[in-house]
Amino acid sequence: MLLRLLGVVQVDIADQELDVGPAQQRLLLAVLALSANRPVMTETLIDAVWDRAPNGARRTLHVLISRIRRLLDSVPACDGVELLRRSGGYALHIEPDQVDVHRHNRLTAKAAGPDLDHDERAALLREALHLWRGEPLAGLPGDWAARTRQEWRQRHIGVAVDWAGHELAIGHAAELIGPLTALTGEYPLVESLTEQLMRALCAAGRSAEALQSYIRLRTRLAGELGSDPGPRLQSLYLATLRGEVDDRFALTRGRG
Repeated sequence: MLLRLLGVVQVDIADQELDVGPAQQRLLLAVLALSANRPVMTETLIDAVWDRAPNGARRTLHVLISRIRRLLDSVPACDGVELLRRSGGYALHIEPDQVDVHRHNRLTAKAAGPDLDHDERAALLREALHLWRGEPLAGLPGDWAARTRQEWRQRHIGVAVDWAGHELAIGHAAELIGPLTALTGEYPLVESLTEQLMRALCAAGRSAEALQSYIRLRTRLAGELGSDPGPRLQSLYLATLRGEVDDRFALTRGRG
């Protein structure tokens, strides 16, 4: 089984998706899964589920806990996954690799380790990115979900940029163009993603499209933030204009 948070909160069992209930129940399960095997205090759970806890929040929390327990107990594939009472709170007992966020973090940490080549790092980061299925904690309301979602988005961008760098280093520019185009559409103001897309396009012999990518970003930054791209991206744009982005995806020196 795999408990997914990087998208709609759900449990995947083989080729089936297990509905884990309404929004409050999914939110509670997400909080517990993010702290897998560590106790989460009752007050912390209440603060995560409700921005302003209503009267009877503690009682409602206990009802939600009971429903999650029954759900886990009813599915044979969830054997070994338990929601345990701990002093002052609750802990979800689960193998970390059964939660997509923890698996993602393990893969990215391994990719940052020593003595790996570009192929190995790219493969690990590619696997981590495949766990991402769209809007994390999709459809869940509240401040906790919003803060967590934003943190994970920033992490996702960083992983994607690193992955693209390793793929470029091993000559996979053409394969990068589709995913990077989608990512720049999702995060249109992130310069590092546009930079990697421009480098991939140049490496694939599509410099005109690289220039158009820069122009789109520059126009959007001016319109929405009143700013220009940073010096690094401006340098890449000028190098692209002069045909000075070499086959190692670095700016060439001593030309022009």
